[in-house]
Amino acid sequence: MTKQEILETIELRQSTLKTWLSCPLMYKFRHIDKLEPAFRYPGTVHGSALHLVLSWLHEGLWNGDLRSLYTKALNYYLYESEEEHIPVRWGGDVEKEIEALKVNAVEILENYRSKEYNQNAIVLFSEVQFSVKILGNRFSGTIDQVRKNPDGTIELLDFKSSKMRPNQYAIPNDIQLTLYAYACKFGELLVDGIWVKPNMLVDSVGIYFLRAHEVYKRKVPGKEVGDEKGDPFFRTSKTIHDLRAFRTEIRHQLSAMVKPWYYPNTASCAFCSYTAHCIGRNDKLPTDQAEEAQELLAQLNMT
Repeated sequence: MTKQEILETIELRQSTLKTWLSCPLMYKFRHIDKLEPAFRYPGTVHGSALHLVLSWLHEGLWNGDLRSLYTKALNYYLYESEEEHIPVRWGGDVEKEIEALKVNAVEILENYRSKEYNQNAIVLFSEVQFSVKILGNRFSGTIDQVRKNPDGTIELLDFKSSKMRPNQYAIPNDIQLTLYAYACKFGELLVDGIWVKPNMLVDSVGIYFLRAHEVYKRKVPGKEVGDEKGDPFFRTSKTIHDLRAFRTEIRHQLSAMVKPWYYPNTASCAFCSYTAHCIGRNDKLPTDQAEEAQELLAQLNMT
């Protein structure tokens, strides 16, 4: 494919950039070849359901039954979403795993809802779609939340529910967060079916780590049973100069993304849902060796 053909094939979304930075080969499979993943992880579905419930809470259901709301959201992503046909890789007893997800969700959401900084925040935008043109190319995606804090500051947040705690030192260079901030300043947001230009330079951007609201189930040094696991906020700021410099970064990333080259695999392959495609991509590898490797991975529960 030519550069122009690749550009016409891919969708320039925040997920496209995220996949590219994670693994160029996965980016090729997902966004150029349009291959579907072989499976979904329960944790991914769990995170999507938590996002949906959080948007519901701030849209008038703040005092709703959390277990019922989460169950509704989880069922949507399991059985009604665009990816419902992609199997979920459960580790064992499905009913027990789903129950564990519900218990975890209620714990996180209850503690989220108990915080004054969440109770008193005015959510300006929640799960809002954006569209912004950068150097002639239009990028789109969804921003988790933009809120006005009690002290008057405007904050852009990206909710994360993975088990790994974010690296504070990586936040200033997070390309997705910068894209969201850029969209708020120079792009459009879809609000109630109407595209509006907020022209908003937010005071801070960051990750809201939802699993910080989990509680310790046993005593650890410096913590008691029932204490939450930490501060959920990982913040940085983006000045107007940062946003303008971001255009140069996008130019470099996009230049590499549309090259018709050999895409290296750099992700954690043991956890990748494109493993089968990855193993079979090299024509120099004999078929019998590829099949043997696939069988070994299956025995290790890695496919």
